Amino acid sequence: MANEREIALQALLEFEKTGAWPDLYLKKKLEPLSGPQAALATNITYGVLQNRSRIDYYIGCFSSIPLKKISPVVLEAMRMAVYQILYLDRVPDSAAVNQSVELIKRTGNKRAAGFANGVLRTIVRQKQSLPAVEAKTAAGRLAIETSHPEWLVRRLMGILGEDECRQFLLADNAPVRPVVRVNTLKTTAEAFCAAIHTMTDRMPQPVEGLENAFYMDDLAAALKSDLFEQGHFYVQDAASQMAVQALAPAPGDRVLDICAAPGGKSLLAAQWMEDRGELISNDLYPHKAALLRENAQRYGVTILRESCKDACLYNDEYAGYFDKIICDVPCSGLGIIRKKPDIRYKDEASLRELPQIQARILENAAAYLKPGGSMIYTTCTVLPEENEQVLEAFLRSHPDYKLCSFLLRGIERPGSVTLYPQRDGTDGFFISKIERSAHRCRN
Repeated sequence: MANEREIALQALLEFEKTGAWPDLYLKKKLEPLSGPQAALATNITYGVLQNRSRIDYYIGCFSSIPLKKISPVVLEAMRMAVYQILYLDRVPDSAAVNQSVELIKRTGNKRAAGFANGVLRTIVRQKQSLPAVEAKTAAGRLAIETSHPEWLVRRLMGILGEDECRQFLLADNAPVRPVVRVNTLKTTAEAFCAAIHTMTDRMPQPVEGLENAFYMDDLAAALKSDLFEQGHFYVQDAASQMAVQALAPAPGDRVLDICAAPGGKSLLAAQWMEDRGELISNDLYPHKAALLRENAQRYGVTILRESCKDACLYNDEYAGYFDKIICDVPCSGLGIIRKKPDIRYKDEASLRELPQIQARILENAAAYLKPGGSMIYTTCTVLPEENEQVLEAFLRSHPDYKLCSFLLRGIERPGSVTLYPQRDGTDGFFISKIERSAHRCRN
């Protein structure tokens, strides 16, 4: 049976080969291992991917061979060792080096093992005085130091400035405090907190400005409990909850969640509606629509009706029908790198068509809103071309619609806001609220 480091190595090699994020691979391969072994393999795999640019920089400082000419097995094994040396205090440096060199030896290449051993032991010796990162530009230096793509660093520097850009990137690499919301259709916040305190001897801490939302520092224990199996809570970032708070669906409303999977906003909308009214949760893919139905059953939501339609295609059946609409469109996801490190590997060119798709979905969703109704347009990115620019273009060509203010953490927001992890302690997230005029404008 493969040990934890062998599994981590194979997971990294598989990622290099296919680009598929290692979560499913690890889940399958780690099942026979003990908890600590599985945790170490997971930590090493994701740690290497999250910090790869910086790791590669230091390997390059001491390697006589360009990284591009090092075989994939040798390079990944070396990355694993450097990650453990620089980031894992509980793993002795000697063990990190020896285990990685042993992995390389098993490939039958003793010369490569000797080369790796020499580079890694040099890094260990100079661990406390490693050279500062040097690059031609400030964006290039930040990209290496924080292991983000340089194109994204340049964009964020343009939006935030260099100092706050650095804070944003560091927040992407920092541990995230999980947030859960209590399902008030099945329990109360008081009962939930008491149950968690009994289970963990720790009391959940409330999230500022959100009712029934709590930081869950011992999430693993909660997810293994009956509380989760019975649908008493849902894991959902504060920003996502704030989006539904901005919409404020009410009992009896007709609500559409046009791109709903996995369904967190739909379920929270049902709570706001006290499970009274009509809630249609739509997704393009049948298996995701089925997941919406399963989640509704677990969380005691009876008003949800799942739908499987392409949100980019206009549906005349919905025209002017809904009181409230959740329009959380497909996006680059650049605001949630802190939870999904693989997003940093997206190709910039692959994102260029997103604003057109977003605009098409927004156009359709707006047509489904009844006069006097309101909707939110949201993304989990911070790029203006997916947020403000899509919204502004829509409003310019649709005089019947306007931005309307909403409350966020007790502060009135004038129609839209971008949340940032380094400022707000949430995912990077864009929230805007649009209202359709009760009377059609005449041009």
